[in-house]
Amino acid sequence: MVFTVLGKVNKNIIEFFEKMEAAEGKNSPQLLLTDSLVDSRIPQIVFSGSSAKFYDEGKLIANFENAEENYKSLWAFAKSYVEKDATSAGLTSTKWARRVISGILQAMIVLMEVEDKNGFSHSQRVAKLAKKIGTELRLSEEDILSLTEASMLHDVGKIGIEQLMMFTPTRIRTLESMPKDHALMGAIYLSTIEFLWDLVPAVRSHHERWDGQGYPDGLKGEDIPLFARIIAVCDYYDELTHFITSEWGVGPKSKSDALKMIIDQSSRMFDPEIVDVFVKVMESSEDI
Repeated sequence: MVFTVLGKVNKNIIEFFEKMEAAEGKNSPQLLLTDSLVDSRIPQIVFSGSSAKFYDEGKLIANFENAEENYKSLWAFAKSYVEKDATSAGLTSTKWARRVISGILQAMIVLMEVEDKNGFSHSQRVAKLAKKIGTELRLSEEDILSLTEASMLHDVGKIGIEQLMMFTPTRIRTLESMPKDHALMGAIYLSTIEFLWDLVPAVRSHHERWDGQGYPDGLKGEDIPLFARIIAVCDYYDELTHFITSEWGVGPKSKSDALKMIIDQSSRMFDPEIVDVFVKVMESSEDI
């Protein structure tokens, strides 16, 4: 879902919607943000005083309080509405239901993660990289969409775990074991949602290693799902280049240093074919 602003709309609202729009495709459905109702067939949100009203073809569909704490819900509702299938199935469409649930989870993940200077979060960056790798591997358009969605949701298990870390007596134990817990938790979350079952293998296995020394199942080589193997490399690269950890020294690695570290892990942590493709794509991409 991408949006256009008409009239005087609060800067904070625009910044929030820009953040959420960052992961959307260019051909996504359109949405208008306005300060007064306009004559348009494009769905619109009218921000006026204390209300934020969602209209479609001039008809009031939903009314929200115009408050910052409601922006997440407003985005999730608007996204699910404008992307619903234009069929007689309407709200009961399986594809539409998947988009709603996946969209809400993705929104939660983006809001949970720290953004970079360009407004992208970790999962958004990983999804962007994975899409490039999928394209280079000549995956089908459908598979690339699934890979991108799985990449956006690969850390979904961290949502509940981070709440435990902050608000329960188990937060210290959870912090220590979180790297292994979140892959399992993410798989459990998605396995309870029938529409997202196809994403469970990639989410569960994105920390498996090519040499069989990964987790949670110790899978080896091509027993690891392809999407998980792709996400693993993209995830590692993004952590190397955007996060400061004791494992990697005093600060984020440069692009060249990160690629050297990934090459060094070829056939150990990572699928050697995926590493070769990843390095090829990265060396030819100046914007990453």
